[in-house]
Amino acid sequence: MSKILIVSKTKMANGYVCVGGIDMDKSISVRLLDVGGYPEMKEDCPYNVREVWEIEYTRHPRPLPHSEDIKVCDRRQIGALRQDLSMLDVLKKSNYGIYSGSIRNCFEGKLKCRDSGAFYISNDHIPNSSTCFWICDKSIVRSDYQGKIRYNYRDPSRRWGYNITFVGIDENPIQTIPQDSLVRLSLAHWWSPDDSDDEERCYLQLSGWY
Repeated sequence: MSKILIVSKTKMANGYVCVGGIDMDKSISVRLLDVGGYPEMKEDCPYNVREVWEIEYTRHPRPLPHSEDIKVCDRRQIGALRQDLSMLDVLKKSNYGIYSGSIRNCFEGKLKCRDSGAFYISNDHIPNSSTCFWICDKSIVRSDYQGKIRYNYRDPSRRWGYNITFVGIDENPIQTIPQDSLVRLSLAHWWSPDDSDDEERCYLQLSGWY
């Protein structure tokens, strides 16, 4: 059994949720799936952020960058982080890698950007993981668009900044994520629009902050 700290819980299509964790024994990121390798429905999913679970799991191999998937064979909650411990404290104590500086440093510096301001990963430049932690170098301001919750990150390289879709389960998240906050970023599944000749891409998502 491995000790898993739950670090994120995000929305997926059709009522499913994606649960991210850190294997504290191995200092690696994991994505928790059921024993069949599928995400759980929101109403059936027992995990919450900051909880600690003992979990027996097997790897669930997928093409990069989605290297974190595991199939949960057995589980039991054993506690939660103390209130006086921040997520940043725990990650540092575990020697877990955290990006800092520009958002472009994240995912091994392999993020690209569309004209619309959306970051993505392409097939010719794939990082080794689809999740990361980042200490944001600027405040990130909520900027919803067409019913989607988005946040805008601005730096001198683009006049209107960069837009990142928020996928957390919070229906009304904060207006501004302050500078120097610990942020969790993730990459969506490989995807391209049905009516487009574009290559499949993994678009950047904002999973949460601490």
